[in-house]
Amino acid sequence: MILIRFIANETLTNMKKFTIKLAIIAMALFANFAAKAQIEFNHSFGFGTYASLYSGGGYAIVYSPRLNLVELSDELSLSVGTHLGAGLAGSANSRSGATGSFILDVPLLAELNLGHACSSNSSVGFGGFVGAGFGYNKMSYTDNFGSSDRAATGLVLNGGIRTNLIKEQSVTLRFSYMLASDGKGDVFGFGIAYNIGDFD
Repeated sequence: MILIRFIANETLTNMKKFTIKLAIIAMALFANFAAKAQIEFNHSFGFGTYASLYSGGGYAIVYSPRLNLVELSDELSLSVGTHLGAGLAGSANSRSGATGSFILDVPLLAELNLGHACSSNSSVGFGGFVGAGFGYNKMSYTDNFGSSDRAATGLVLNGGIRTNLIKEQSVTLRFSYMLASDGKGDVFGFGIAYNIGDFD
């Protein structure tokens, strides 16, 4: 019995020592990470289109701010941000009557950025990004035959390219996919945006 207690006490003591060592290592890694963190703001402005099988689609103005939390090199960064899309459209005539649509798309994403425009220090003409996060999407449509209104949330995957090879203007081409949690059709998005800033 005494031997069992001794072994149990030794095991607990060793576990405590191991936990303390693990905590010290984790703190050291976090401090190193924080020391290398270089927060930088980047943004772009453009247009996008969204579509879902059961709720139609439409066009939107898209603003994409992001914060680079870590620059692993001049051509590689980790960021968090959004691609906020909003659109309102309508038309009316004597034959078909009036129609109107509204779109709001709000994703929150973590992204890995490579190459062009991944940071202010980037010096290459081509790059890209991939990301994942959570999003909210609302689409409303009305015409003479009725109306539909749908709001959905879900996992968002996105990616695209950034380049200044098109007439030396820094642009982003982006594709997104939201796995809608309501089961009424996933949401696809595509957009083009001008990268605001001095990117070579």
